[in-house]
Amino acid sequence: MTLASLFHPALAGALIGLSFGASAAPAAPAAVAFDTTPRAGQHQRQLIDIQAVIKMRVEAAPDATDEQRAKIAQATEHFASMGPMKMKLQMDQTMKVGQPDADGWLPLTMTTGSKGGQIDVGGKVSPLPGKVQDLNFIARFNPKDFAFEIQNVQGAPELNDAMRAQGNAMIGEALQLYKTLAQQPLKVGESVDVPMTLALPIPMPGGAGSLQSKLRYTLARVDRGTAHFDLGMAMTMDVNAPLPPQAASAPAGEAASAPAADAAPRVMNVAMAGRGQGTSSLRLADRLPLASHLNMTMTMTMKMPDSSLMHMDMDMDVRAKGQSLAKPAPAKAAATKKN
Repeated sequence: MTLASLFHPALAGALIGLSFGASAAPAAPAAVAFDTTPRAGQHQRQLIDIQAVIKMRVEAAPDATDEQRAKIAQATEHFASMGPMKMKLQMDQTMKVGQPDADGWLPLTMTTGSKGGQIDVGGKVSPLPGKVQDLNFIARFNPKDFAFEIQNVQGAPELNDAMRAQGNAMIGEALQLYKTLAQQPLKVGESVDVPMTLALPIPMPGGAGSLQSKLRYTLARVDRGTAHFDLGMAMTMDVNAPLPPQAASAPAGEAASAPAADAAPRVMNVAMAGRGQGTSSLRLADRLPLASHLNMTMTMTMKMPDSSLMHMDMDMDVRAKGQSLAKPAPAKAAATKKN
């Protein structure tokens, strides 16, 4: 989100927005699909607000030595004195879809920008680290088979090749979610469960891990041209990340030797579980995601090679508002004046 992001964040904004008012309430359709498939002429913006509280603690694994336990005790005191870490982030995501080419492909651009963020550690508030810059994807989408291709990434040239490979895989997987939802209309009270497997955005040495998740959409009601859904999410991850071998220690005054060829491989295990609940609304006239709210709780445990266990608990609150930036259709020409 993932993140999305996460989760993949460039896609998470497609689940969120603002309430819609109409002068008259049309009859509710018999069935409604959560259909956010890109369409020609769309120009939409998602304003996303993310808040998270992260608590970390460390403890010794059962096989830790006395020396390791002493070092881990120091780390435990450090995290206890630091207290919870609080993060706030505002993002702006825009998608603009052009007209189809001769083969039916839709050109589109997706822009993600930061509108500011801060982190609070031990009562000390500071801006989020890292250079803030807009990221602009130029891509194309085929609504016939939901194929997707990133053609260029602007704003981070050094990440262009990596973003193409990872972005195509992640967005392609997310589009399969869109496809499944679009093809399963729901009546009020009905639900659809969609499993997803997302490759981790950061390759790990010696292999890669994946995030298993299941999303549930339940149609709660249809009111004044807007469909309201209840959301549920469950996530799990269990990854063994190989680490570089550690050089063998040497007596004082001698250089450390290279790692032995038969040395046992060093591995860090990362396990995560999470659940989330929320709501989302979809304006049916132009398929604009309106107001959405998702609250997630995640726990992560990392088993380190030094026989320590790092635990992280995170509560995340994600809200967004959708806006249509498409220009209204031109008014019909005025009637000719009477003679």
